[in-house]
Amino acid sequence: MCLWDRPDWMSKADYRVLEALADPDVLVVQSPSIIAYNIDLSRQQVTRSLSALMDAGLAEKVDRGKYRATTAGRDEVTNT
Repeated sequence: MCLWDRPDWMSKADYRVLEALADPDVLVVQSPSIIAYNIDLSRQQVTRSLSALMDAGLAEKVDRGKYRATTAGRDEVTNT
């Protein structure tokens, strides 16, 4: 999937958050604040995106305030 080929429900911000979570060169588990800082979105926008991505099974909460991409989420970003 690419930014322009994303599902209808997924916003550009959702895609950017998923990319950040799925990036193998970045820490596997991330907080909304760290994601927001690195992709220049507000923490609130990242939190909304994480909620949408979790609903779609593309991200998961691993601890309080800590998230990671699921296998399906990583596959969505890496399979073009």
